Amino acid sequence: MSTPFAKDRVRLLIFMKRKEGLTREQFSRHWLDPHAKLFMSLESFKANVTKYEQLHANEAYRDAPKAMGLIAPDWDGLVHLEGESYEKLFAVFLSEEYAQIVAPDEENFIDRAKCQILPLDLAPMFERS
Repeated sequence: MSTPFAKDRVRLLIFMKRKEGLTREQFSRHWLDPHAKLFMSLESFKANVTKYEQLHANEAYRDAPKAMGLIAPDWDGLVHLEGESYEKLFAVFLSEEYAQIVAPDEENFIDRAKCQILPLDLAPMFERS
C-alpha cells in the first residue's frame, strides 16, 4: 500500500505568540504589514515558498473549543507555508537575508522563544470545488 501523502509539496505551520505588552490588534496589524512585506521581499522566500498564509486568531470564537470539552488554545496566530521540500522551506529561515532583515523585525511583535514550528506531510482527503 502506498502512502497517501503528497509527494510534490510539504507544509510548515508556525504557531505564533505575540510579544508581551502588545494587544492582539497591534500584533495582527504589524504582522500583516510591514512584516509580511519584509518576509515576501526575500530572494530565498521567492525561490523556495510556493504558498504563504497568515491565520489570525478569531477572538469571537476563541473559547468555542471549551463548549466541546477541549482546551482553548493560547496562540495568537499561525503561519502556513507550503513548498517543494522541507529543505527549501527551512532554507528561508536559515538564510543570511532572513537573519538581517526579518529576524530583527520579529522582535517588534512576536515572542520568538514561545513560537513553535511543525513540519507537516500533506495527505489530501477532500476538497470542495
